[in-house]
Amino acid sequence: MNDLMTSELWDNIRYFKPGSKIDKWGDPYKMSVRLIFGLDNLRDYVGREINIHCGYEVRETGGLHPSGNAVDCHIKGLSLVDQFLVASRFEIFTGIGLYKCWRRQGLHLDNRPKKQALEPSARWICIEQGKYLAFNAGNFKKLF
Repeated sequence: MNDLMTSELWDNIRYFKPGSKIDKWGDPYKMSVRLIFGLDNLRDYVGREINIHCGYEVRETGGLHPSGNAVDCHIKGLSLVDQFLVASRFEIFTGIGLYKCWRRQGLHLDNRPKKQALEPSARWICIEQGKYLAFNAGNFKKLF
């Protein structure tokens, strides 16, 4: 889907590093260039630390992690809804999942093809392990 990060491209990233002891990239050189630059811009915009829980990862269930086009993360000091609202400002994040069930509530961010971004499945909330709901007005009222 996208070009992959190189050492030279990682040198241009302000807030994240491939060898970080905190961030869990999997293989940082299999991460999408657009996604990483989007994350760096998000970090600059919020002015808060963003911790990466999972980047590139091969999974039997598929998804966008095996192609380097997704991360699971949390933005320190922001509520789950505020994390969603700020990430929604960035066009690069065409898929956003809210994970209420994590120890540190956070987001799945991906850069799926734009035509898929319009599908209801492009925004969701995981309320408990394995239980997902479309993140829409009806479900929002039930959850919050």
